[in-house]
Amino acid sequence: MLNYLEAIKRAETGPMSMSDDFAIQLIAKKVTELQRKYDIRYDPDVRVNTDDDLADRVWQAGRELILHTGLFSLNSRRRIMFDEQEIDETLAAVRPEFTAGEGKDAAHVYRRDVEDTRPPVIFGGPFNADVHEDMFVKLNEAFASEPLVDVLLLPGYLKNLDGIDIRPNSGLSTRAAMLYGRWSREAIDRAGRPGMPIVGHAVMALNEIACTNEEWGLRKNDLRAYAIISELQVDDVTLTRLAYYHAIGSPVYISSTPLIGGFGGGPDGTAIIGVAAHVASVMLGSHVMHLGPQHIQLKQQTNAMSLWMGSVIKQAVARNSKMINTTSVTTSGRPGSLQYIYEFSALALSVVTSGSNLTGPRPAEPLGWNNVSPLMCRLFAEVGRAAAKLDREEADRIVEALHEKYKDTIQLKDAPKGLSFEAMYDVNTLQPNEGHRALYMQGKTELRELGIPLE
Repeated sequence: MLNYLEAIKRAETGPMSMSDDFAIQLIAKKVTELQRKYDIRYDPDVRVNTDDDLADRVWQAGRELILHTGLFSLNSRRRIMFDEQEIDETLAAVRPEFTAGEGKDAAHVYRRDVEDTRPPVIFGGPFNADVHEDMFVKLNEAFASEPLVDVLLLPGYLKNLDGIDIRPNSGLSTRAAMLYGRWSREAIDRAGRPGMPIVGHAVMALNEIACTNEEWGLRKNDLRAYAIISELQVDDVTLTRLAYYHAIGSPVYISSTPLIGGFGGGPDGTAIIGVAAHVASVMLGSHVMHLGPQHIQLKQQTNAMSLWMGSVIKQAVARNSKMINTTSVTTSGRPGSLQYIYEFSALALSVVTSGSNLTGPRPAEPLGWNNVSPLMCRLFAEVGRAAAKLDREEADRIVEALHEKYKDTIQLKDAPKGLSFEAMYDVNTLQPNEGHRALYMQGKTELRELGIPLE
């Protein structure tokens, strides 16, 4: 079984490679070979995969890919390699559940099976939106006040303090990191959920210590997050974070965003990379593996290819491992529009029935500050819970109907512009205004009419 410390060492001692050689000669070439070997093909008429054998073949191909390529360390230009025994032993030792947070507000975080009837764990919050300092506490308090949100997710980027843009690695950036931790804790305190877990990270690795404090900042029992860089790459920032998170004993939340249209080609080849990234996350000691099924040109995750890819990756992982996994939901439509509801519902149905928990939602291209909605996160959670009552065939039918509603405006330039938090909420009472409540009810009615068993 591999220890994360050994992975860090291998970033300094592994075989040398150039970035282009790693991406083209190792990843792209091997993915093409594995697609043929395992007969992995995308069906454009399917939104939610129902072929168990295909999911198992995608798993085998992804596992073989990471054995062949390893992870590429961008700064050292070395490959972090794993062998079969290390992968098998590490996968066997994966913890399928754990508790985050503390006291009455603690969250039970667990893996799900394909067509699991248990509700998904909801990671909901600003999701790294640009959040203005004047609204940071209010916006996060509103998210934390939603009882269906289990874990407060990535409370937002502070890019400006006191009218001054924050320069990375400056003294002001350290101050921002401290406020990020302090204000996140204040928000959950104000929401009456002081033990609620938070998924968080400082913007720069050097500031992780600055936002960590048991009394007023991110705690040891909060999940700490970073991303594997597309495709199958890490850098000194991610490895520095990894070492710190493991040293303080925090649960580790690793995201990956395999790019449809990138080195994996279409959604079928990219699905292989997605599975490889999940395995790599476990090898780095992750407790929660997050998938963003991204399209490189559309720059979002609810297109037809992403819906299929998300479902097949989640099924591959759920059927063949004990990993706790989740899927991010990034849309073309913005909060304040019906399209936003259609899109996040489509991907939620696709992946929840495939064995995933849920992360999100957020717009792929936010327009301005605070472009997120806690009320829409409530509906997202409700859809996720309802999805656990469906099988994949039922979900596929509904997802197809939803996709028809937004497919013609899926380009970011054509999608509804949406509204800011301040335009959807009373910022004093932190309650959604009449117009936003009406949108929530209209969306919920339409979703019920399509067959989603919402309560």
